[in-house]
Amino acid sequence: MIRLNKKNLQFRLGIMILVGLGMALAGLAIIQGISLQLHIDQRLCSPSAAHIFGTDALGRDMLSCLMFGTLVSLAIGLTAVLITAAIGAGLGFLAGWHGGLLNICIMRSADFILAFPGILLALALIAFWGQGVINLVFALVVSSWVGYARLVRGEVLKIKDQEFIVAVRGFNASSWQIARGHMLPLIFPLLLTQAVSGIAAVILAESSLNFLGLGLDPRLPTLGGMIDAGRGHLFDKPAMVILPGACLSLLVAGFLLLAEGLKMRPGPFAFEKK
Repeated sequence: MIRLNKKNLQFRLGIMILVGLGMALAGLAIIQGISLQLHIDQRLCSPSAAHIFGTDALGRDMLSCLMFGTLVSLAIGLTAVLITAAIGAGLGFLAGWHGGLLNICIMRSADFILAFPGILLALALIAFWGQGVINLVFALVVSSWVGYARLVRGEVLKIKDQEFIVAVRGFNASSWQIARGHMLPLIFPLLLTQAVSGIAAVILAESSLNFLGLGLDPRLPTLGGMIDAGRGHLFDKPAMVILPGACLSLLVAGFLLLAEGLKMRPGPFAFEKK
């Protein structure tokens, strides 16, 4: 049975950080309102009742940009990790379960991907394909599926010769039935931990690419793009760098704490027999 261990402080702290960040931004947005319209005549305005955090170099409301940038990072992080985990876990299962030539092909492909630093590979793919949400997500998937494949393959190799798996195979169960009904419940806690930490890594990579101008359209407010745009005003308007940097740091820290909490035993998710 899977249960939540309330004594797991790291897990609870991660939840508090993420929920607190969301509530803070949402609360301020409700008070002020949200607008991403350009107002060139209101460039670099100081904080006021109309603009709680002031405006950026294009006259956009900073709070609205922070809200939008945070949501973009979360959406890309969750989407990329879901796709990556599905592809990586599927390939890892095939490599571990069937072995042979299929295992060699998959693992040699993984070794080839690992020969390049993830962020550099994503940079090269974005530079080749061009900017855009789909290209960005696909580049992040290509550069990060290997970890999931290696994790699942290793676990499948440990489990596949266990007596209960041999018994199930004796009843002519298909590979899909064995994977879904008998292996996935055992591998899922490890896969979940990997995925949660992967969200933090993907958000950081996405922000780095946007900071370098190779992510989404520069006209869209993103946390990395906001940090890049604020560099030229670091001394006269430091909030332009501090605020998106703080949001990015809290997002990454929150998911990393969640992942660390998931690694702990007996919780926050642990199997108990009753």
